[in-house]
Formats: sequence, C-alpha cells, structure tokens
Amino acid sequence: MFEPIERMNPTDRTLQVMEYIMAAGPTPLKQTDIARDCGLAPSTLNRILKSLSDWGYLFRTSEKFVVRNFRLERNVPMSEVYLAKLDSTIHTLGKKLNVSVEVVVVAGHELLWHSTTDHPDPKIEIRARVGFRRSLYEFDVLSQLYLSRLNWSDIEAQFFTDGFFETPRVRGQTGAPLKTSDVKHRLVSTKNEVFSADLQGNHVGIRRFATVIQDPANKFLHLLALAEPVTKACDNIQIYQDALLDARTELSQLVFDESHATRLQPKHHAKPLRGG
Repeated sequence: MFEPIERMNPTDRTLQVMEYIMAAGPTPLKQTDIARDCGLAPSTLNRILKSLSDWGYLFRTSEKFVVRNFRLERNVPMSEVYLAKLDSTIHTLGKKLNVSVEVVVVAGHELLWHSTTDHPDPKIEIRARVGFRRSLYEFDVLSQLYLSRLNWSDIEAQFFTDGFFETPRVRGQTGAPLKTSDVKHRLVSTKNEVFSADLQGNHVGIRRFATVIQDPANKFLHLLALAEPVTKACDNIQIYQDALLDARTELSQLVFDESHATRLQPKHHAKPLRGG
C-alpha cells in the first residue's frame, strides 16, 4: 500500500526529510543522522538540504548540522489513502446499521463535521452536515471523548472551565451550566474509554454513539460517530459499539502502517544548543 523508501519520488523524499526535521525540534540536527534514519544516500540528502537552505527553510552550519526555519503541520492529519479508507468505512457502516455516520475533527474550540453520510431514511434529516460547527463547550459525548484525551492542565490553559454546559434536551432551551469540578470528574472517568453513547439525544431529537481515533503516539485524529433519531427503539447499543470498535481497529492499523512506512521519528534527541 505504501511506497518503500527507496522507491519514493523526489517530492516524497523532501516531505519526509521536512517531517523528520520538524519532529526533531528546533535544536541543531546532524546531517548524518537524518540520512541514516531516513534511509537516504548522503548525496540525495545533500541535494534536498541545499534546496531547503536556498529557499530559506533551514540553516546549514560548517559542522554539518542543520537548524530548521519552518513549521510543518497538517491541519487535518490524514493522508489521501486514509481518507479513502475512511470514506469506504462510513458508507459501509451507514448501510449496515441503517444510521447516519459522521467523521468529526476539532478546529480550535469547535467540533467540525469533516464528512457524513445521509440517513438511509430520506424522511430523517440530520442538521449536522459537512462543514457544520459546534462548540466544544457543549458537553456531549463527542466533546467529552475529545477533551478526555487532554491533560487537565491543558484544558485549564485553553478553556474557560466554568463555561461548559449540558447538551440542551428541549428545543428552544439552553443547557444547564456545569461546575468545573463536574467537568473534571467526567473527563477523568472518560479518559480510558474509547466508546460513548448519548441515549437521551439532543434538542433536535438526535442521539449519537461515538469512538475516538488516535495515531500511534495517541495523538487525537478524529471522532467516528453514528447518528439516529431518538424515536428509534434503542436496542442496538452493543451492535453499534462492536461495529464502531471494529472500524476503529482497522483505521488505527492503517494509521500505524502508514506512520511506520513513511513518517520516521528521530531515534535520539538532537544536539542541544550551546551558548557562545
């Protein structure tokens, strides 16, 4: 599925080197280490580093070290191969379970619906379509699964912890505010969970069942959720959980395979900066 390193085209090799340098941090990095860990001939690496240096993306030193002068990060950390698998997965789940399936990513303090499938029943309309945004402060199963992956200190630094509120259950009403202690308690209790269900549903009558997808380093990638009307008999929880966890296993394995095939991490810390 993935190209071996020796078969990579020049663009792929350049991106691999840039990702490697980015992962090594801001301190000087030895060129021989880059060549070794990326499986590149010194001459090939030199050509790549010269281009990056000429364009000002890194600085080269006389001691054969490089220092990066760029930041490289994917806003949606998913490859084309992964997205194709994800699209196939959500359509298969939708047909198998007779539900709408959603892929939800995080953008700042909001959940962003990245991709969805229509509910098989054309009479059922789910408002959350591709591009729909909703605040993380609404403390439903999606928000809890994501926030439980963060350290509490990071949540305190990034969020107003007295601003979280319950999911509104009745149209036209607002959700009850939550105490900081309640938010922390719920996140701690959810931290090791990979499946969550909201059987009561929200103010528009939709309930969700969700799992969380992470990379090999346990970095959050996205949520995978099933959505259906609360009017439907709720007797498929175990079926939904098994289906979501099976999909999670397949997607996680793909992320693992892809990461280990092309996205190399430095094997040791880069040489620290020294004062002069």
